[in-house]
Amino acid sequence: MPAESTEGKNKSNLRGDTSSIEGKDLDEAIARARDLINTLVKTIKAFRLYPPENPSLVGFCEQVCRKFQEFLSQYHIFVLQVEESTLSFQGVALYENPDVKTSLAFHLYKDGLRELRFMEGLEDWEVDGLIHILKSTETINQTEDDVVTMLWEKEFLHIGYLATEAYLDDTSVIIPANVEQFREKINPNPPDQTFLADFGEEMDGTGTDYYELLKKAEDTPLVAVNRSVYFLSPEELEELRKEVEQETAPTFIFNVIDILFEILALDKSPLSYQTTIHILQKLLDALIIVGEFKRAGDLLTRLNIILSTYELEAWQKEAIEKMIEKAGEAEGMERIGKILEKAGEVPLEGISRYLSLLKANSIPPLIDVLGETSNSKSRRMICEVLVERGKNNPELFFPFLEDPRWFLVRNILYILGRIGKGTSVPIFQKVLQHQEARVRREGIQALGMINDSRVFSLLREAIKDADDRNRSMAALNLARVGKKASLPALLEEVQSKDFYKRDAAEIKAFFDAIGMVGSKEAIQPLQKMLEQKGWFEMGKKDQIRLGAANALALIGTPEARAILEVGRNSKDESIRRACMQAERRQTSKEFAV
Repeated sequence: MPAESTEGKNKSNLRGDTSSIEGKDLDEAIARARDLINTLVKTIKAFRLYPPENPSLVGFCEQVCRKFQEFLSQYHIFVLQVEESTLSFQGVALYENPDVKTSLAFHLYKDGLRELRFMEGLEDWEVDGLIHILKSTETINQTEDDVVTMLWEKEFLHIGYLATEAYLDDTSVIIPANVEQFREKINPNPPDQTFLADFGEEMDGTGTDYYELLKKAEDTPLVAVNRSVYFLSPEELEELRKEVEQETAPTFIFNVIDILFEILALDKSPLSYQTTIHILQKLLDALIIVGEFKRAGDLLTRLNIILSTYELEAWQKEAIEKMIEKAGEAEGMERIGKILEKAGEVPLEGISRYLSLLKANSIPPLIDVLGETSNSKSRRMICEVLVERGKNNPELFFPFLEDPRWFLVRNILYILGRIGKGTSVPIFQKVLQHQEARVRREGIQALGMINDSRVFSLLREAIKDADDRNRSMAALNLARVGKKASLPALLEEVQSKDFYKRDAAEIKAFFDAIGMVGSKEAIQPLQKMLEQKGWFEMGKKDQIRLGAANALALIGTPEARAILEVGRNSKDESIRRACMQAERRQTSKEFAV
């Protein structure tokens, strides 16, 4: 998931702490925030009303971008709280709609989103990407995607979010769901055609099986004119109800499991012990097949409790451990993969818990499942499980970095970054040469999360990547990892002859990285770039000067402040504007702290 961008020492702002805004300033901020959200909501509605080629939509998007820029230039960060029916800022509701069908807040909330954060430097492509996600909230296929995953995949630089791990309910549903529903469906009187159609749909979700049977029945001789003979008598219905109650109450099977566990704890006969293990293995497989992952997880948990608390012989421990290992073999993982690919909702939370109880031998076959799974929610769940299961075995992931599927390699790098082990660093040398830019980007992001001295040299190479977004991310990570040692490489880039030709976002990222280092050795070069004349094309000159001024503001030493003060009174409008904006930013930070 995308890491939130940082702003040097401005930790309070990154946490969304705008408590320093009071009185009229707070009222003004809330008013501007409400206007911004109203404009955003209107734009989303416009996309639903007008065809994509309508020129009015361009105007709507430009208006949203402009209002974001105006708000962030004044307050630097905008934290939007997401509740079930409201979107709030500073505890004040900016948007409220209790209708779950049309409420933007509800569609974000149900997917686990709890907070959206917009940071200064927000770019137009990020706003456009956010609008694209928000306008799709009512039409997202919940079995394939969700808002949080879409935000993660966009890789925004200045948009962060806070989300819960809200997986789907892990309770399997029996159709009918319970005996009472079955009783309601059974009618001793002949049903009409509407009821038959509805009942057919209840049987398999589409009614297909029922109508196929009905089609065959049309070709058979009519046995009786009185159709009531085809329906059960009250006595037969009562008997059928009793049978259904027995079938829907699985007490018997779980009593059997309890008995088998008692045998594992007490039995000293190797032959009967192995027989008990074999039966438990079959029961575990059966629970997986019917989707009872919570029960399957409970079974594995009890096995682990027996291993850790009972006084067992070595051969008994070996038998139990082999059973747990067998659950993590390729056959079992393939079965789970097929369940994840089934249409409809699957119990992701239950599957996640079950997978987390397996041994390390489950990691390679589970990675294979990750590579075959098309459902984005399932992929995210598997990644989180692999992060936990792989903390002590990062080397098990290395062979999969050679996989031809770039998206799988990207997921493996995300996992290795979350694990954060230095033993992974050597393999990144080859990863950073991958032909797919998105793989290299994930590798750069992962390196920023690994605490190892060898990371520095790799990130130093990455600031020369062919992709501008990769270079930007590498610069910020290099500053965070290398501190003062990263300054020469960063200055070399910004002082290069053609640096001014780069994209505005990249220029900003490199200067922010220099400011994050906070070294006084950067002050003189920054001053030179701020005051340089005649180098740049119109427009690019302003970007370089603004970047240099903002870097000086981030450094924040008396010498850096003095340069900004002089620049405020410069005869050059571009220098004057850049310094004034940087000083406002500096003053705002000091006030917030």
